[in-house]
Amino acid sequence: MSVPGNIGRRAFLAGGASGAALVAGTARAQDTPAANADGAFTYEIRRSPEEWRAQLSEDEYSILRDGRTEPNWTSSYAKENNPGTYHCVGCNLPVYRSEHWQELPIGFVFFTHAIPNAVLTGIDTTDYNGALPEPLELIEVHCRRCGSHFGHVIVFDGATPLHCINGTALSLQSA
Repeated sequence: MSVPGNIGRRAFLAGGASGAALVAGTARAQDTPAANADGAFTYEIRRSPEEWRAQLSEDEYSILRDGRTEPNWTSSYAKENNPGTYHCVGCNLPVYRSEHWQELPIGFVFFTHAIPNAVLTGIDTTDYNGALPEPLELIEVHCRRCGSHFGHVIVFDGATPLHCINGTALSLQSA
């Protein structure tokens, strides 16, 4: 797996988009929340924007509820991995285990996979607010219980897909 040493997340995601397209056909939700009459998902935990804002910091809200991305190297989880379980900041659902953490020298948090039935995936079309010349379709990863945005699934050079996750979306509970 070849990964550049100092790369911004947007450039990184743009480079991984072609690999993500390879797994798009096989990526599917690990658990499916109930659908309402119009077919939209109904998450187990639902809050109004005001309730989310009262619970989350501004950065957490921006990432979890608006689908934004944190700058690389801002999460300590990208630099070190302590034994334990990573939980969703939005609802405290256990979503990743430390033994599935992967170190890559680009400043984001990576996992080989999530805890079974912890995340959902879907197609996310974004140009990162004009930062990319054209919108990309990426596989988004979000919490299956509250719908919070975690990050994306990325593939480097045909390697195993990795979950590229915003550390701000996670809380590590030590083993």
